[in-house]
Amino acid sequence: MLDERRTLLKWLATGAGFAALDAVAGPALKFASTERFKVVVIGGGFAGATFARTLRHLAPNVNITLIEENPKYHCGPLGAECLVDKRDEKTLTFDYAKLAAEGITVVHDRATKINTEKKCVETRHSSYDYDRCVVAAGISFDFEHIKGHSRELANVFPHAWKGAEQLNILKEQLHEMPDGGTILMTAPNTEYRCPPGPYERVSQIAEYLKSHKPNSKLIFLDSKERFPKQAQFELAWTKLYGYGTEQSNIQWIGAKQGGTVTELRADTRELVCAAGTFKGDVINIIPRQKADLFAAANGLTGENGWCPVNTQTLESLKITNVHVIGDAADAHSLPKSAFAATCQARVCALVIHSILNKQPVMTPEYMNVCFSLCGTHYAISVSVNYRQNPDSNKIDTISANITPLDSPEEQYISEVQSAYALFDSMVTGAFG
Repeated sequence: MLDERRTLLKWLATGAGFAALDAVAGPALKFASTERFKVVVIGGGFAGATFARTLRHLAPNVNITLIEENPKYHCGPLGAECLVDKRDEKTLTFDYAKLAAEGITVVHDRATKINTEKKCVETRHSSYDYDRCVVAAGISFDFEHIKGHSRELANVFPHAWKGAEQLNILKEQLHEMPDGGTILMTAPNTEYRCPPGPYERVSQIAEYLKSHKPNSKLIFLDSKERFPKQAQFELAWTKLYGYGTEQSNIQWIGAKQGGTVTELRADTRELVCAAGTFKGDVINIIPRQKADLFAAANGLTGENGWCPVNTQTLESLKITNVHVIGDAADAHSLPKSAFAATCQARVCALVIHSILNKQPVMTPEYMNVCFSLCGTHYAISVSVNYRQNPDSNKIDTISANITPLDSPEEQYISEVQSAYALFDSMVTGAFG
């Protein structure tokens, strides 16, 4: 039994499909209790949907309610391709029909409160009792850290980091910009969703400019001294876009070079930093981020704006019987990525399955896999294996692999297809 559960943990960490999950789980891990337990999930993104479907497969008798305000989910991965007309928005949008067909109660309403005394989640129109509650509500933005910026101005200077509306605003601005125009981008130096994401966006826009607006350029004013997969990205930019030469349409100015943006001058369309004042025809500001406002309003967040959790169980360190998974969780070393979110979701499903069955909780392993599309036929990747450290509550890195700088061209092409395959696998696991 113990060996079966260890094997299952590893399969969950790598994102096993449900057929494989059922094969590994076997009859010994099926839900044994005759008591009717209730689990409420708040948020229907990759984390929430994957959790609900995984728990349903592990524990068919558990009553699972997923509360998600929007009838469809618009995902972030591969959104940069949508910006530059490589991908239809419909391929990034998913409904909850499969979850409902599997017996998960899907409620399209806004969750407003976790009532810990009554152990129920209140929404605008109803309430739902729980034995365990799982919060997968995602992120919100801190617009005020840049002087002159505001939530209202995000419709003029879009972040395009969450939701279809923002993505379409930036897409329209990009397409309407005249050839010879300048795009300004900036990203925070604190934790945010998808750490390599801004640089993938740089790559995709650079390819678009090269083909459609060859006299235009993109200037990235970065608050970080270094960024994820920097050597791999810069090699791709050098090969594909002449990075480092006068002909390049990409200029990166890091924190050491004075790239930290301190002010937005909306009237003149300028960003101000120590390196100077830069004027942009299109300005893409990716703000600082923190846990969704629901998490903050319900006392789940810590001083850094994220939700501290027990990294073995993903249970909140603030509220008992409530677990936080996905981007909102402060899961020490585990990045805020879609893959990591699905991994947390599967681990959390097994944890709750164990708790409700009165079984011991295993020390979990986690994994993150991230592909970055630098061009139509060029992608890079990183994969990292982690293990939870019960003594420190941190998640320790066991091993890491990144695309070698001396890779043959065939590998970059192959990683493009691997990126699409991984995306399809995550979508299938979450939404069917």
